[in-house]
Amino acid sequence: MKYIVLIICMLSYSVAITKGDVYKAYKNKNYKQACIDAAKIYLYNKKDETLLSVFANSCLKVDNINRMAFPAMLLVRSPAARSNSIYFLTILYQKKLLYKSLIDGYDVSKFKFPTTNYILSKIFVMYADKMYTKSGSTYIFKDNKNKNISYKLNISNTKGVYKMILRTFKNGIIIKTRIYW
Repeated sequence: MKYIVLIICMLSYSVAITKGDVYKAYKNKNYKQACIDAAKIYLYNKKDETLLSVFANSCLKVDNINRMAFPAMLLVRSPAARSNSIYFLTILYQKKLLYKSLIDGYDVSKFKFPTTNYILSKIFVMYADKMYTKSGSTYIFKDNKNKNISYKLNISNTKGVYKMILRTFKNGIIIKTRIYW
């Protein structure tokens, strides 16, 4: 019996994720894996603000912004960490307000946030400033820096769960779809 327990412990240790694995995935631009792996180990490393920032940024890069909330809340120990926290939470808050506005008709025009370069943040600002056209239930936005880029935003309801669907177009051809809830 002792040997079975020992073997199980050795096997679980051999597949354990380390901070090094997260950093390697991030460095190799495998952001999805870095986000997944960091989510598994961040509770054991709550004071490691580098790991927490890599965790949140990896999740942001793969549009898994709900997952940024946990590491962002723990980024409190240094000025850089607090700045990172504000950046991540600004994007998350903009997403939540946009979601509420699209579903419940909540007026977001009164909100002003720090500017970020994340696409949903840009969409939030254009939406709040009413810089869109509407076709049915779809909001159409033009990129203010690249005339060949446009975005379409709409809500989908699947089994009672509303989702925001953001599609990016280049010269009229869809190049990326993001789904948020």
